[in-house]
Amino acid sequence: MPRILHAISGPRNISTALMYAFAQRPGCSVVDEPFYGPFLMRTGLDHPGRTETLAVVPNTANEAIADLHQRWQENKEEWYLKNMAHHMVDMPWDWAHEAAHIFWIRHPRKVIRSFSKVWPDVTLADIGIEEQVAQWEAIQHFHGPKIVVDSDEMLTDPAKTFPKICAALGIPFYTEMLQWNPGPKPYDGPWWPHWYANVHASTGFGKPSPLGEVLEGRYADLEAYALPFYETLYPQRLKL
Repeated sequence: MPRILHAISGPRNISTALMYAFAQRPGCSVVDEPFYGPFLMRTGLDHPGRTETLAVVPNTANEAIADLHQRWQENKEEWYLKNMAHHMVDMPWDWAHEAAHIFWIRHPRKVIRSFSKVWPDVTLADIGIEEQVAQWEAIQHFHGPKIVVDSDEMLTDPAKTFPKICAALGIPFYTEMLQWNPGPKPYDGPWWPHWYANVHASTGFGKPSPLGEVLEGRYADLEAYALPFYETLYPQRLKL
């Protein structure tokens, strides 16, 4: 079985750019949100692109896992799985015992501000930070390396921070990871027209965004609910 790099993130956390970075690694293939279909079926959420997505991706956990195992038969050296924490609720994790895990976190204010532009009715369950805390605790007995990374800290100087991240995962760093071609990718999920416009305009990592103005109304309340979960993981992060 190839080396599995299992990334757990929340939305609007440069997770797609990170997937593009790992796709530049020699011998590495990537999978874009393999459990999104089961998540949509479980929640019934009418996310942008729901119909098109469910028509072409696995709709159940068993189908999603079978699809992953079929991909791994391609004998690639390495696979990077970009997963959303809220997609992994009630999903089996037994296949991931030997994987290297990387939990990407970002300040909730930035996540909420960005996500609400596409999904104005954003709730705590949409941003995955509570689920990340529970999942981080649940995998501590897994055998592979496990790290938490604040994505904005990574963005301060990727040429210096990414080698540290790779070393913590037990894999070599390649400078190719810092650049990619613009535009859609063949491994983008079918929901890309609704979410990936900014990352498709990129050819590498940008600078970290500022925390920005205080949120208002229910978005401020949502940040207040989410912040303690972020503050639980932040002290455990890889120091970059």
